[in-house]
Amino acid sequence: MKLRHPLKKNWTHRYHITIWIRMFGAFITSLSGSMLAPFLLLYLHDKLNGAVLVPMLIVGLQPLTDIMVTLLGGGITDRLGRKPVMLLALIMQSIAMAGFMFADSVLSFALLYMLHGAGQSLFVPAQRAQIADVTTESQRVEVFGLLNTISYTGLALGPVGGMLLYQYDPTWLFGIEALSIFIYMLVCWWKLPETAPVSATAPSSSSDQVEVSETAEKETRSSERIGVSHASKGTGKHRYFSFHRMTALITRYKHVLKLMIYTLPISFFYAQTETSFRIYLQESFVNYVSIIATLSTIKAILAVILQLPLVKLTERLSFQRVMMLSCSCFMVTAAAYGFSKSILVLILVQLSWTVGETIGLTRLHTYISDIAPPEERGRYFSLHGIHWDISRTFGPFLGGVVLLTFGGEILFSICLILLLLSGILFFRSPNFHKLTRQDVDFRK
Repeated sequence: MKLRHPLKKNWTHRYHITIWIRMFGAFITSLSGSMLAPFLLLYLHDKLNGAVLVPMLIVGLQPLTDIMVTLLGGGITDRLGRKPVMLLALIMQSIAMAGFMFADSVLSFALLYMLHGAGQSLFVPAQRAQIADVTTESQRVEVFGLLNTISYTGLALGPVGGMLLYQYDPTWLFGIEALSIFIYMLVCWWKLPETAPVSATAPSSSSDQVEVSETAEKETRSSERIGVSHASKGTGKHRYFSFHRMTALITRYKHVLKLMIYTLPISFFYAQTETSFRIYLQESFVNYVSIIATLSTIKAILAVILQLPLVKLTERLSFQRVMMLSCSCFMVTAAAYGFSKSILVLILVQLSWTVGETIGLTRLHTYISDIAPPEERGRYFSLHGIHWDISRTFGPFLGGVVLLTFGGEILFSICLILLLLSGILFFRSPNFHKLTRQDVDFRK
């Protein structure tokens, strides 16, 4: 009997309250989001009289807005703190989802997608940075894996209910999503503490300046940058200074930018599964709505079962090997999506997709947490997240053009080749398995 209380206490105190709030939010938003997401493109497709490319362009506006806000989003997160940025982002997303209930034109859909994209681009780096703030390096893999498992639990429960509501009245799906996001916002406002490092939230003169200097060498570099700025203004070479500053920023964040580029084929493949593949299914199967719901549900159930075991099983493998294995799993899925007309095969490859996603994306999040300086975690997650925005901006339209012109086989063959290239780049890179925050100053 004496052991029960300590065990219970250890369990409830195992994670920071921030993680518990994140678990709650991950579940309710993934549940409502999974009711809507599989059918959102089909909703636009029907609302816009069966057009293919116009819905693709509208869908691309959300990540395009992400790109425009992302660089600023990371900086705001690091300067103003995690909590205010997350609250603002959730309010924006809730308003956008509620607006979809009444939208009926291309312009209204476009504006709402842009508003939702702006909110999402502010929220994602803030919440990931916050997780990194309150966890130790040894705990992050476990926490990211646990959060993914909870999200997949919601994803497993949502699609079937979403299918029924979609057939009854699709606008209900937007209302439920808006309500769940709003509830999450209220919980964050009520209970969520601020976790940003003190140095990160201290006032600074510019988002592009290095944070408060701690050594004479850093102060000297800061003075040199200020001198260049004044000289630029005095000689009318502001354009040169801007180019120089951009080059310096690229050099400073070259490691995370390289990660972003290597991950582009993965997010491009995801962009096709979220858009073109659903149109492709509609052309290939009569009962395409139920197939979409079935595939989404099975994938989520597999993720719930396999998430934590796979993360634990692969945590000792090098980052390079994990990413190469992940890309190989995505390649198997891409081949099946492009060439198989069997529902059974499509169901079976959800296993390979789940394995690739579980080990690859979780390791990426953990790796970025490890290499990022604590006061710049928001910016690092923002910069890496650009790959999703690029792929989801241009991927749907490009995929739609290829689908209409050459067919789904060619489209997913292109995905397969790009994924192979990504795996090779990850595996052959000489840097990723050597770089640690202890032997490299990522702020230089």
